[in-house]
Amino acid sequence: MKLIKLFLLCLLFPISSFAATQYVSDELSIYMHSGPSLQYRIIGTIEVGTAVDTLKYNEKTKFSQVKTSTGRVGWVKASEIQTQKPAKSLLPALQKKYQESQDKLNTINSENEAANAEQTQAIIDKDSLIAQLDSEKRALRDTIADLKERNMELDLLQDTKDERVKMEWLMYGGSVLFFGMLVGLIIPFLPRRKKRTDNW
Repeated sequence: MKLIKLFLLCLLFPISSFAATQYVSDELSIYMHSGPSLQYRIIGTIEVGTAVDTLKYNEKTKFSQVKTSTGRVGWVKASEIQTQKPAKSLLPALQKKYQESQDKLNTINSENEAANAEQTQAIIDKDSLIAQLDSEKRALRDTIADLKERNMELDLLQDTKDERVKMEWLMYGGSVLFFGMLVGLIIPFLPRRKKRTDNW
């Protein structure tokens, strides 16, 4: 009797046979039936992301016969399995990759901040050195100006001293000449002593 039922089922539901690995879709779980339609009893569930081998496909009911890694065989809706891994099963790997990218980005940001801070400090030090050099340059310029002014004063003082010395020599010379002339004029008018004559 069972063989007759099985034969009738095969006639009623044409089944195409193929083997391929597919995955349970993003539904939380799907029901596994004992036959290729919802009319067959449920023999278990399959969790999201579970890899199954597709054994047969019923074109009329759109059901696929699958085999799990534990060896359990049953029928599920073909629309509930897919050739690519579902997003839920990929999520941990994506989260890990995202975290690695985030850590790398944080490291790059830290390195950039350190480099920017170092560059900013270098600019500050450079500006400070430039300001110090400008201050020293102004101080040297003021010193040079003061030295030039002092040198001009010394030159003027030297010239004045030379003129004064010349004037003093002229005055001394004039005084000597004046007194010489005065003495020369006075001497002829001085009374002379008469020579004493000796009478022997």
